[in-house]
Amino acid sequence: MRRVVWLLFLTLSLTAACDQPEPTRIQVGTHAVSLMVPPDWEHFDSGEKHQFRKDFERIAVEDMGRMGWNIDKAIERALVQLREDGRRETASRDSFQVSGRPARAVDTWDHLSHQYRKRYVFVMNEKSLLALYMAQGQFELMDAVFEGLKTSLAFTDSLDLAGLPDTEGGD
Repeated sequence: MRRVVWLLFLTLSLTAACDQPEPTRIQVGTHAVSLMVPPDWEHFDSGEKHQFRKDFERIAVEDMGRMGWNIDKAIERALVQLREDGRRETASRDSFQVSGRPARAVDTWDHLSHQYRKRYVFVMNEKSLLALYMAQGQFELMDAVFEGLKTSLAFTDSLDLAGLPDTEGGD
């Protein structure tokens, strides 16, 4: 009887392990990260920027470069780089950590209509900023996938950034 129970337990354990998707490990510029990509989303690697696409929805992970230690100043510079111009405003901002690193979630929307929401997650890794963001598409169609990518995001190794230029110049 014990042998039957043991074989049943082993079979169920192996079946459950096989059903669990493996995290996707990617190199985004200087950042080595892993995240859980839904199987029905395509992955495109451009080195400094990775995109995940399904139909017209796109979510990107991008190395924003060396920005100094102040994450809030770095986020403001990154939003300018990502073309968040004067027609958009911050709807919400939330602080948390990813793999022990400071992170911020920022939602933006059109400042007049409060429509066309976008979500960004910025993580400060040493002095380098990583951005996960909704690049294109409808917020409602990407929200659950984006949240899954955000919660599964993990850094897989530490950076050695000695000798790389600091774009901020010393904060």
